[in-house]
Amino acid sequence: MIYSFVRPIAALALKIFFRKIYFTNRNRIPDGKPLILAINHPTAFIEPCILACFLPIKLYFLVRGDLFKKAHFRKMLNLLHMVPIFRKQEGLDQLSKNDETFDFCYKALKDHKTVVILPEGKTIQEKRLRPIRKGLARIAFGTYEKYGDIDLHIVPIGVNFTEADKFRSVAMFDVGESIRLKDYYDQYQENPQRTIRNLTNKVKEGLENHIVNIPNPKDDELAEDIFTLLRNNHPEKIFPIVSEDRQLLEGEMDIANYVSQMSEDEKSDWSDIIKRYFSKVETNKVKDQALQDAGIYNWKNTLLLVLGFVPYFLGYWSNYPIFGYAKYVSKTKVKQLEFKAPVALAVGLGLSILLMLFLVSGGFYLWGWWSILALLSLFYLGRFSLVYLEFWNKYRDAKAVNKLDELVLKEINNDREIIVKMISEMALVSV
Repeated sequence: MIYSFVRPIAALALKIFFRKIYFTNRNRIPDGKPLILAINHPTAFIEPCILACFLPIKLYFLVRGDLFKKAHFRKMLNLLHMVPIFRKQEGLDQLSKNDETFDFCYKALKDHKTVVILPEGKTIQEKRLRPIRKGLARIAFGTYEKYGDIDLHIVPIGVNFTEADKFRSVAMFDVGESIRLKDYYDQYQENPQRTIRNLTNKVKEGLENHIVNIPNPKDDELAEDIFTLLRNNHPEKIFPIVSEDRQLLEGEMDIANYVSQMSEDEKSDWSDIIKRYFSKVETNKVKDQALQDAGIYNWKNTLLLVLGFVPYFLGYWSNYPIFGYAKYVSKTKVKQLEFKAPVALAVGLGLSILLMLFLVSGGFYLWGWWSILALLSLFYLGRFSLVYLEFWNKYRDAKAVNKLDELVLKEINNDREIIVKMISEMALVSV
């Protein structure tokens, strides 16, 4: 019941937290089958939230066992379909508790439920796949040993974020081809350990084919600079917020692959060219994105901003207690980068639910239908203020571009065109 209640509210929160959510190839998830969804793990818990909100099936999640220490947390997590999995970090004496978790998974899969497993086993915010642990394969074959052939499918889902720690970034989820456990039965009978390794490698391959993968951390900066140029050339439309367009993900995957295959000399040359361009942009106090949006600085948009200021002001300050406190907690109480955005989202969602419950119950008793109107106004004015603020920032940045000396602007644009052409020709990316 709690899961079903929280799910639509969380979906609204995610549509506000992210500027865009791309969720592609969802049709690859088999209908009516017992499923294990295998996902990579760049944030603490945002990716499971997105899965729960934007897939039409109920999910059960294996999460780190130390979150279940306190009884009230344990009860709430269980109501949200979360099941503890204990690691060595939680203490060797805790590992025996995993037997109960495995039994839960076996029965859930036998009953054609869907279990979400994060097989990397560790959260690190980086654009590369970490080693895949064998626990997923052991759970899959453990279900087979206990209940026989139940036509279990393992579905790899690549999770990607443009900037996972930032509000209003972009999430990109891509579903891979399902792996049918039945195809491994004969191998498993002959050599269980080797088959577990083979299945684990297959899951790894399935994830690698659907993520932006930069194997060498030294390549991160160069790849991110090129990603920035690509994104600014293809700005997202506001609607629909949840999209099945795969263009951005394909572009970033191609760039990551190309950068990884460059020679060291090529990487050095590209870095020098791109750094000189961004240095010139920064020196002239403009932004790369604004060079593409310079046309929005006009009298019509000036008028729109003036007319929209009052609803923006009302929406911003009426919602400030929620998002302001969420930002404060994330900034001051959370040290680990991977938890900053998830904690901000969780605090904002929790406060929003409490406010909604108050307005729908106590507020309705005190003020009648006015409380419902207040709730709707808070949401829509808050949403408007967010769009307004983003547009204002683009307008202000476009104004800075329009005030540049004409010769300087031409020089910057020429430099950018050269880099974009290099990317298009060498990386075969449509920039």
